[in-house]
Amino acid sequence: MKNLWYYPQYYTNFKCKASKCRNNCCSNWKIPVSHQEYNKLINMECSDDLYRRVTMAFVEPDFPTEERYRYISFNWLGECPLQDQKLCTIHRDKGEDFLPRICRLYPRSFKSINGQNYVSCSGSCEAVIERLLDSDQMYMVAGRLDAHPEVFINIPEDSLKQISLFQRLLKDRSTTLAESLYEICMIINEKEFTEDYYSDADAFQNALTVLKRLYNSNHVLEEIAAPIIERYTEDPSLYDSDMAEFEKDFPEWMHFFERVINNSMMYECFPFVDSRFDQTLSYRGLCVSYGLMRVLCAGNHHFNKSSESLVDAVCNLYHLIDHTSFYYNVNVLIDNAAVMIKL
Repeated sequence: MKNLWYYPQYYTNFKCKASKCRNNCCSNWKIPVSHQEYNKLINMECSDDLYRRVTMAFVEPDFPTEERYRYISFNWLGECPLQDQKLCTIHRDKGEDFLPRICRLYPRSFKSINGQNYVSCSGSCEAVIERLLDSDQMYMVAGRLDAHPEVFINIPEDSLKQISLFQRLLKDRSTTLAESLYEICMIINEKEFTEDYYSDADAFQNALTVLKRLYNSNHVLEEIAAPIIERYTEDPSLYDSDMAEFEKDFPEWMHFFERVINNSMMYECFPFVDSRFDQTLSYRGLCVSYGLMRVLCAGNHHFNKSSESLVDAVCNLYHLIDHTSFYYNVNVLIDNAAVMIKL
């Protein structure tokens, strides 16, 4: 029986690009499988070739748990050994039901928040970013889907209303995106945000600090960010001219950024992102996300002006934001993160 779900407009038209994907999610990712899933794969009836691939595909973590019982061990090319010409051999030979949950669901996240069902997609997927670049479909709609929640979150009812308020503020195009972010941060924690925002911290140097410390979260982001870091470390003043060129060539950049940030906020259940700190500190991660996207896109545009390159830069940045302890790490790495919405 289908349940009522809330999701972005683009969701029902989302399709995996499979072998056409430049940033394949089956490469260079730390993909965990549960104990139950591992046993199901090891004991399934299959061809000799698939059995050989499965038995050689996994490595034990340092501290295995029931949910992270094994990791997929990449081959020397950084690719999943279960792939054949960029297609999954398990999916091909046994069907979707035999895939580990993370492979079956990615980039989707099915959440129940106070009993209401929400599904969103991670911006780390290039197909998602392409849709957000090409169309204005970051509006939440309701519909019935044959799906079940994977994550259950309970928050105060006023906080659930706050999530909806933040979405509306982001989509308010009577103001700039930076002004909308400012208003959101003031609602979350006016006192701390104001102290951060009006400090003497250098927004651009804060962005470079975070990028230098975290850019090697995946190999594509590392390849994109390394020349940018070198360029701006040698001459920080180049950022202004690079940004002016980027904004001229992508005049809709602000609406694109708005949709990308809004999409990530839904995926992360912002501001209830990380249980290791008070949710009021989430505004810092939000400010850093915006600042990093500005710096990364401006610098990347200097080296490659194509829309494909823009998508690659953004989706690999959101690999860092959506799939690592990003919000926690930025609170450790820098003070006065709020200044980064001035970039």
